Amino acid sequence: MTIYIENFIIQNVLINLCLLRLVKITIKSNSTIFRLCTSSILGAGFSVLSVIYLSNNLILNIIKFSCAILMLLIAFKQTKKQFIFSFILLFLYTYALGGAIINLTGTNYYTSFGIICSSNISLELITIIAIIITYLYELIAKQIKFRLQTNNLIYPISLYFKNKKLNINGYLDTGNFLNYNGEPVIIVNIDTYLKLANKNLIDFYLSKDNEISTNTVNGNKNLKLFKIDKIEIKFKKEKKIYLNHYIAVSSNKFNATNYQALLSPLDL
Repeated sequence: MTIYIENFIIQNVLINLCLLRLVKITIKSNSTIFRLCTSSILGAGFSVLSVIYLSNNLILNIIKFSCAILMLLIAFKQTKKQFIFSFILLFLYTYALGGAIINLTGTNYYTSFGIICSSNISLELITIIAIIITYLYELIAKQIKFRLQTNNLIYPISLYFKNKKLNINGYLDTGNFLNYNGEPVIIVNIDTYLKLANKNLIDFYLSKDNEISTNTVNGNKNLKLFKIDKIEIKFKKEKKIYLNHYIAVSSNKFNATNYQALLSPLDL
């Protein structure tokens, strides 16, 4: 079997980059794409030199461990504890990825430094797809983490106004200390208010009600202020009830789809 050195180097660089990306995502170590690429190229260089010049198994294993240590030192800025975890994960991911590649390939050749795989599917393509998957996994993990953090601050609330009840979700906005005459104010989106008050958009804008000013990074904004009969907030295992509570109506829809109101910490 003929193995071209340039293919061998490219494959090793891509595999090393994939492994380092997996370690980075797991440990959350500080790094840059330049450091990861430099470390991957260095690891590929070690592989080439070992295949060409070394045959002693003991020396090969020492070179492997030394190469792994040097790759991690170049790729990441981390503490000793993080380094130990990274070192362990690098070998775990190496064997896991190696097993996956072997299963996807047809013929495997065992050499003194490792396994060379031959398949109708390009190894470069497999590793590039694996690297793309690491980026997708990172994006999904961030979204899941954000959702979990957000969901912990979402509480079911019930709004009562003129014999009408409306159940919605409220997000505890820790920066919402909006109050009117010392009483906390909950901000609801305009769709929620129109449904609760049984009004249309024209009636809302033509009504002459009290307004309250809010300060944001975009400047000051006046919101229409209303008092409704009752609000019930399910907080953990408790149910908090507030009579004649103020709500302010935002004319803009909230970006999130899983809540329709901004709660005040003053209520909880």
